[in-house]
Amino acid sequence: MTPKPKTKAKKPAPPRLTTKQVMAELKAAGTAQTAKTFRNHGVLGDCYGVSYAFLKKLHKRVRTDHKLALELWQTGNHDARVFACWAADGDKATMKLLDQWARDVDNHVLAIELASLAQDTNRAHRIMAKWIDRKSEWSSSMGWGVASRLAMQPGRGPDEGGITEVQVGELLTRLKAGIHSAPNYTRHNMNNALISIGCRPKWKTKAIAAAKRIGKVEVDYGVTSCSVTDAAARIEKTTSHYAKQGKSPTEGTGGKRRRHC
Repeated sequence: MTPKPKTKAKKPAPPRLTTKQVMAELKAAGTAQTAKTFRNHGVLGDCYGVSYAFLKKLHKRVRTDHKLALELWQTGNHDARVFACWAADGDKATMKLLDQWARDVDNHVLAIELASLAQDTNRAHRIMAKWIDRKSEWSSSMGWGVASRLAMQPGRGPDEGGITEVQVGELLTRLKAGIHSAPNYTRHNMNNALISIGCRPKWKTKAIAAAKRIGKVEVDYGVTSCSVTDAAARIEKTTSHYAKQGKSPTEGTGGKRRRHC
């Protein structure tokens, strides 16, 4: 009789990190220099200055923990709220919760993270449409941030939160009509959305024509060295790069449904 091969015992899962433990690690990892960089980008209030490199390592240990995410957001700390956007469960991030969190956003850095969480949910196109229509700089900025990500995901259906070709056309029309009169950082994300649309299959020509019609987009980035990307030039450069590989830009990293960089 052939003996049965021994099966290796599974390693027990590491204990769940508590909010207190995570906050302690964030505080210990923060640096004055990183905090200064965040301040230059408009971050207000309590901020430890935690690098994204550290957050990525921490995220490998935490993964998805919605209860932890909710508790971290309630601390009001900038680094904790950024990490909350990474740890939150997209299936449990309801329209109500996303809207509640949106009201707390007061800077461009956190707006990017919440928009990334929103686009990773199956209600992404709904929250996009809702936020874009708002007068608030941060809500409208996040709405266009979601639009920018969805435009790069042509294979994602409406049932998964994706947008249709008709909706892409509507976004382009809104861009041409309203980018110059939009709030400061909303203009930044509208420009990014224009680039994304131009990188979507069959939209390059229309997007470049729109970019030329729009002309130079002005955004005040404060004391940072950031500048507005030339949409037409970026579309040409990006599409040409992928064309050499016989691909569309949407087949690259930018076209993946991912929570953070």
